[in-house]
Amino acid sequence: MWLILIIILVIFVYYGIPYIYGKYAKRTLKNKAVKSRVLALTFDDGPSDNLTLAIMDLLDKYNAKASFFLLGRNIAGRENIVKQISVRGHDICSHGFDHLNYLKISPWCSIKDIKKGWDAIDSALGIDKEKYLFRPPYGKLNIVSLAYLLLKKVHVVYWTDDSGDSWKTKPSSDRVAKLIDNSLGAVILNHDFNRREKQTESWVLESVRLALEKAKEKNMSIVTVSQLN
Repeated sequence: MWLILIIILVIFVYYGIPYIYGKYAKRTLKNKAVKSRVLALTFDDGPSDNLTLAIMDLLDKYNAKASFFLLGRNIAGRENIVKQISVRGHDICSHGFDHLNYLKISPWCSIKDIKKGWDAIDSALGIDKEKYLFRPPYGKLNIVSLAYLLLKKVHVVYWTDDSGDSWKTKPSSDRVAKLIDNSLGAVILNHDFNRREKQTESWVLESVRLALEKAKEKNMSIVTVSQLN
């Protein structure tokens, strides 16, 4: 009986606490975005060869900034794009290195992936910052990786709504615009990795454009996650 209880406790600590933390963080993020009437656009899995630059060009037209959660393995060969993200005033954040589900690998491998992702960004920028705002791949953390990030005083950034740009069946490109029209505050999950289909890149850009137009119409502020947090 005691052994079973211990096993249940270990499972709850390892999987359950990070799950509860994530749920609480998302709810807090939503409340903060709505209360402040802000839109924060975030982009995961980049940088890419074309889409990342196109997104920044679009943001420039609206004098808006966004947050880019870079995937370490996608940085090599695109260091100049990473530098442009920084120079143009956007948030540079981390999404790890290999997009691993931290619930399916050893805790030590998850920490290694976090650190390797930070190192890739530092290398591209030619600096030694060491740590960046972090979004866990798939939104999943184990208790060890969560504890590591909290001890490092690194803010773990989730999202309030998904644009749907990585779904197999994509919704209407005005999905995000409708979401912010109804809630007047959101942190949107988008993706800027290389796409095989040009129409998908066009869908992402149109989704972002419509979201920016709706935010302008509603007199909402466009912020980065570092500004929101």
